[in-house]
Amino acid sequence: MSKVSSPLLQKQVKPLGPPEMMMYALGFGAGSLVNLGFGTYLSFFWSDIAMIPLAAIGTIFAVSRLLDGGTDIFIGFMVDRTKTKYGKARPWLLWMALPGAISLSMLYYVPNFSESGKIIYAFVTYNLVAFFILTATTLPLQSILALITDDPKKRLNMSMLNNIVGTSFTVLSNMFVLQAIEKLGGGKDGYFKFFGMLAVVAAIMYIVAFLGTNERVQPAKGREKDRISVREALSLFVANKWWVVITIFQTFSFLYPSFMAINMYYMTWVMRDPSLMGPFMSAIFTAMLVVMILAAPIVPRVGKINAAFAAMFTQMIGNFLPLIIPGSVPALMVAAVFRGAGPAILLGTSGAFMCDVVEYGEWHTGRRVEGLVFSAASMGGKIGAGLGGLVVAFLLARGGYVGGASAQTPQALGIITFIFTWCHAFGSIVCTILLFFLRKLDAQMPQIMADLEARRNSTVS
Repeated sequence: MSKVSSPLLQKQVKPLGPPEMMMYALGFGAGSLVNLGFGTYLSFFWSDIAMIPLAAIGTIFAVSRLLDGGTDIFIGFMVDRTKTKYGKARPWLLWMALPGAISLSMLYYVPNFSESGKIIYAFVTYNLVAFFILTATTLPLQSILALITDDPKKRLNMSMLNNIVGTSFTVLSNMFVLQAIEKLGGGKDGYFKFFGMLAVVAAIMYIVAFLGTNERVQPAKGREKDRISVREALSLFVANKWWVVITIFQTFSFLYPSFMAINMYYMTWVMRDPSLMGPFMSAIFTAMLVVMILAAPIVPRVGKINAAFAAMFTQMIGNFLPLIIPGSVPALMVAAVFRGAGPAILLGTSGAFMCDVVEYGEWHTGRRVEGLVFSAASMGGKIGAGLGGLVVAFLLARGGYVGGASAQTPQALGIITFIFTWCHAFGSIVCTILLFFLRKLDAQMPQIMADLEARRNSTVS
């Protein structure tokens, strides 16, 4: 008797192999280049190069992230409704490559406008990047993980690989960001030229990811349903408790990277050496990369939940070390290593967590909605990132920080240190608590996958 393959795998395409996995991972490398310009250096660029007031920066972050959360859901619906010969998620990588590159380049252009004009320009360009790249490109890219294979182990391995590749690009780019900006003219011209070139490279990498991947996983024949409505989507969200938990989890986990906006301020004013920014960020992402590589064969054995708990504990050490040994450059670099090593495994397993939520949803409700699950989780992440950006700008303003000044008050320095340590720790603590809930889903997954396989096989018997 011939072996019956999983009825989810309807397309007759070549088996998933290392070349395809690597080309898919390049999309996450492109995302790292985008995030370099969209997160780490943007707040400092706006406050000290474009001379936009901190209150306006905080408002842009908060309002834009809330708007972006709405577009996440819209794109989630669109992905689940897309039907082309290339699949439902892949085409978006091709469609959004050019507008994404143009919008990221525009974000780092400083027009000769009044202060109000600059604020409006920053708001518009920020939201263009958020829509074209962080939503309409990133969400489909993440959704491909649930469509490229239905093997949980391969998904976990691919999730780890995606973050290894993404982190590698972050490490390499952080090594020469400030130096490259200076060589390209420094100031506003240097920022515009550097991030413009980065945008082009990212667009090319997204196109490579589109060309090099296949969507294999589809609902079994006879189980396809009409397009999902907004009302049904809300009912599915409420019915899937883990969908709710993972969305909240993403909200608090993204507070951590959004607080990295304080790093440039910390190096410039507390450590009195802005050149430490490059080594500090490189130490963070080098530690991430090394831990991801070392953890890749270990995480499947110990389980992603146990590994994530250990990661959060490590991250907490990195959060508080600068308070224990203040002003020490060696201690700062050790803290960077812990800050990178801690979330490395969490980043490497987040995609696998969301795939678990997709499978649970199909098992519990009979509906498979990859796009909406990933979009809701992304919405949570963007809300967290927006809140983090708002907190940074709000606290800096309350502390009396003055952009472009020759000195800062002790109160401003204290606020910078508070954000650099305690604010980072807050997100880590909440994520640790939520992991206690997610461990229940992780324990249930073997039975869920067995039940789903039985259902799928029944459609071809």
